[in-house]
Amino acid sequence: MGQTLEVDLTSGKITEQPLRKELVAKYVGGRGFTSRLLYEQIKPEIEPYSPENPLIFATAPLIGTMAPSSCRFLTAARSPLTGILGDSNSGGHFGPELKRAGYDILTVKGRSQKPVYLWIDDKTVEIRSADFAWGKDVRQTDETIKKEIGDQEIQIAIIGQAGENLVSYAGIVVNLDHLCGRTGMGGVMGSKKLKAVAVRGTGHVKVFQHQRFVKAVNEMTSILQNDPQSSITLPKYGTTALVDLHNTLGGMATRNWQTGVFESAEMINGDAMREQFFVRNIGCWACQYPCDRFSIVRTGEFTGAHVGGPEYFTIVSFGSKCGISDAASIIRANELANMYGLDAGSTGGLIAFAMECYEKGIITKEHTAGLDLTFGNYHSMLKLIEMIAFRKGIGDILANGIRYAAEKFGKGADRYAIHVKGMDAVTLDPRALKFYNFRYAVASRGADHLRLTTPQAYHLDGMPVPQAAKELKYWQDAVAIMDLMGLCKGPWSFNSSGVEIIKKKLFGIVPELYSAATGVETDGDALLVASERTAATERALNVRLGIRRKDDTLPRRFLEEPLPEGPKKGQVYDILEPLLDSWYELHGWDVKTGIPKRERLEKLGLKEVADEMEPIYKKEVG
Repeated sequence: MGQTLEVDLTSGKITEQPLRKELVAKYVGGRGFTSRLLYEQIKPEIEPYSPENPLIFATAPLIGTMAPSSCRFLTAARSPLTGILGDSNSGGHFGPELKRAGYDILTVKGRSQKPVYLWIDDKTVEIRSADFAWGKDVRQTDETIKKEIGDQEIQIAIIGQAGENLVSYAGIVVNLDHLCGRTGMGGVMGSKKLKAVAVRGTGHVKVFQHQRFVKAVNEMTSILQNDPQSSITLPKYGTTALVDLHNTLGGMATRNWQTGVFESAEMINGDAMREQFFVRNIGCWACQYPCDRFSIVRTGEFTGAHVGGPEYFTIVSFGSKCGISDAASIIRANELANMYGLDAGSTGGLIAFAMECYEKGIITKEHTAGLDLTFGNYHSMLKLIEMIAFRKGIGDILANGIRYAAEKFGKGADRYAIHVKGMDAVTLDPRALKFYNFRYAVASRGADHLRLTTPQAYHLDGMPVPQAAKELKYWQDAVAIMDLMGLCKGPWSFNSSGVEIIKKKLFGIVPELYSAATGVETDGDALLVASERTAATERALNVRLGIRRKDDTLPRRFLEEPLPEGPKKGQVYDILEPLLDSWYELHGWDVKTGIPKRERLEKLGLKEVADEMEPIYKKEVG
């Protein structure tokens, strides 16, 4: 759209500026935009909850077009959970609406003295009082803002009480059930006293070469239509199809990662969720095979609980990770998390951690105000969700994140705090798939499952380390193209085409879509470079904020404790150091420290980044 919007909540100043051409040329869009802008604006002295920490909403070149699943927008800031680069993306309809209003990027700075919300009505932008909405949950806020504006079709990004109370893993919610969940962007939004961003966009996202674009869309659609995983499994089960797969692999996080096999998986798997609770599919913008499934509890103590989901991510977090097999309680937990604006992954991870600390006697009922935190106690889990969102009792400690809670509990609790760089691991045990889950150790956001995903996930183990590292790097760069373009990873993750076909066609069609949409010719190789440039920029930012090789590690449980059962029984994660060596060499980072080298940065067109890294490199490497 060629325009950016900046809102300073301290001064009330609203500024519109042209989108920088060099930003587009080097970083394409989406995550590329946010990573570069954070690099430019985040210095070590800028704390996550300080007014100077920018909160950035970024769209991408294909968002709002007819390209399949072109819906994913980014939010980014310095993370209150990890203290390093923070970003999170979401589907739904908010991103396309912001773009149709005429903006590629929205940056919010400063801090309001009173609760406000931002109203973007195409090019008319207002900062409005949100006194009437502060303290309300996401559903209530959505209803009241739509009523005030008088339009049920507007798109709203909202924080719940968790964001207001600065929970370090609070998310930003769109369309009631879609979250920018990871890394605590809702807390940053709450620190600015910004309750919501409401958008009405009546414009159109035009493409440069319409017929060429339509041809590429049709080709992309044909691939998805002819693949049973994309066209059948994904709409039927969504990500819940992974429950049985990961449990069979022996890697489904269970009772805070004590084991990788959940004995009651069939009670919470895709079939169980579909048979008991499924109502209908819900689609994001331009999605032909919607994976979101609206679910409702029809009987029992949680009758009426409803949610768009749950996803595999949520089922593990509130289910097996907490030893819970009551499917209806998982629906209710998901509903509460969405209403309060909490990242389900981190919330479930913190509760599972607290349950193991309770099991080990590190915390007792004196700490929990009488709550019985035995694994499997779903009533206590549901109560803890509320306590975290409102910072009540032990919830106040858990609200600050797993690293903080482990330090606060003491008595060896850190051994049971399963995190990387302060962000908890989510789903699949690294001991069960060693090469694939190396991603937790090196992702720029912490223990991340989305920075790297590959159709070769289950075939990498057994490869020589250098070869596996090379494959992992390729797929890290390839998957990032989706983040730069604003495309959903779902249709590609659930795709049974051969790896070489995916490489040739999927990452050949996406560049064609970009070229036809923008008039800027590109190809797969150029986009892979843009992805690597984005990763290098993220690494440089994290180096500035103190990250080194010692931080690219895995929790002690994975490194030292063998899996006690299942097909990978006896396995520990024993390939970390050689993989790190190969990984750094492939990226052009110093093997001892993980600091990017000048030569590689300059090759990526990042001389100014190289200049900043140089004194750090010389001081620590020589």
